[in-house]
Amino acid sequence: MLLKDQVAIVTGGGGGLGEGICRCLAKEGAHVAVSDVNLALATKVSQQVKDMGRQSLAFKTDVRVSDQCEELVKETIEKLGRLDILICAAGVGGFSYWNEADAPLPVIENITEEEWNLTVDVNLKGVFLCNRAVAPHFKEQKKGKIINLSSVAGRQGFDWIAHYSASKAAVIVFTQAVALQMAPYGVNVNTVCPGVIRTPMWDIGAKVLAKSYPPFKGMSPDEVFKTVVQNTIPMKRPQTAEDIGNAVVFLASDGAKEITGQALNVDGGAMFN
Repeated sequence: MLLKDQVAIVTGGGGGLGEGICRCLAKEGAHVAVSDVNLALATKVSQQVKDMGRQSLAFKTDVRVSDQCEELVKETIEKLGRLDILICAAGVGGFSYWNEADAPLPVIENITEEEWNLTVDVNLKGVFLCNRAVAPHFKEQKKGKIINLSSVAGRQGFDWIAHYSASKAAVIVFTQAVALQMAPYGVNVNTVCPGVIRTPMWDIGAKVLAKSYPPFKGMSPDEVFKTVVQNTIPMKRPQTAEDIGNAVVFLASDGAKEITGQALNVDGGAMFN
């Protein structure tokens, strides 16, 4: 077990990528604090972790709120006895206020300030607040692993999700800066950039494409997904939440002790930068 008896926090752990990451951590021996804005989902995944023989806690956390991020770290340490790993997987896809009836093409003039603010607040500010909350603890113990989730859309601007791409690109550069700050304390800070993964968040994006983006006009979400996979991924297959979880496990393990400030693409070859 690569992470035997270590303690990890996973934000956004109640579903999608976060859920897969929690399972992978538990499989490798870690105890997991599952954090999500939806407590019912966090509780469900926490029970899965317990069923695998690990300790687990469920937290309702809005990563946009500083006090809640601080409390998440404090309670995890108090109740599980330690903290070794932070995984920031909480995120939104940029369509939280999308109106399917109108379905405007999400070019820049159609992105509202409300949508922009929410996307940047969750995807970027949430990473900042959680990284800030663990930094003093990791500095004091002179070890720790931070893995922030970005996206291949943060590697290259995607024209239909400019706000999402911007938030995820910023996570990569923010991670590099934090890695430099934390390196003297023996703390590794890295980013994972997932490719094309069928999650509930992705399905909303597929509906947007089918409604308003000419190359996908009129397609079902299944058809959109298959088309994107075939046209953008050299290996011609989608990624899974477990693929991302396995990358996170590696970066959280001693095998990655000399890796910091890096952004690891897990995307079947979609991006080489």
